[in-house]
Amino acid sequence: QMFKGFEKVKDVQYVYTPFDSSLCGVKLEANNKKQYLLTGQILSDGKVLIHLCNYIEPWDDLSLSQKKSLNQRYQMGCGCKVS
Repeated sequence: QMFKGFEKVKDVQYVYTPFDSSLCGVKLEANNKKQYLLTGQILSDGKVLIHLCNYIEPWDDLSLSQKKSLNQRYQMGCGCKVS
């Protein structure tokens, strides 16, 4: 995972989203085989929130260039933790 925001949240266990798409809620497959690239925001109480306006893609749908950039280039100078 790559995560920027450890100064606010040390460990992300849950990601929150509104209840349904009419409220901009995101539906993700909740099995262990599907991985996603998620962007969102950290609320003042430390919760991580995602909604339809964020960039959310299944990891397997990203191009090789995007994956390589996320794992190598994008972390340069961003202060992210990549694992």
